[in-house]
Amino acid sequence: QYVGSFVVEDLDLQQQAGRLEEQLRALKDCPRRRSVVLRFSLQGLKVYGADGETLLMAHALRRILYSTWRHADCQFAFVARNPRSPASTLFCHLFVGPPGEVQTLHLLLCRSFQLCYLLAHPEEQA
Repeated sequence: QYVGSFVVEDLDLQQQAGRLEEQLRALKDCPRRRSVVLRFSLQGLKVYGADGETLLMAHALRRILYSTWRHADCQFAFVARNPRSPASTLFCHLFVGPPGEVQTLHLLLCRSFQLCYLLAHPEEQA
């Protein structure tokens, strides 16, 4: 389920990660949720409405900077830059689901990055 998105402050990487964790903890009991379907590919991540056909968001892998999951709060989140936005304007997109599912979502996004890298660098496949 999609909880929402929020702006990630322009801080150094260590501060951003800490602040992001604080914001995720603060949103752990947020009642506002929307059922969605996530589709992963080598191009990126697309978020569809519950019908699986209405496109709500699309994020190219090159615009996704960070992904995390929180087992205790059943959260999956990723940080991305919106198309045509300044590099310093980042948004965190937060989802909740069963513990095993949120970990799988995080791992699917990580695998998308790995496969994309290997396609771009076939010499690294050894």
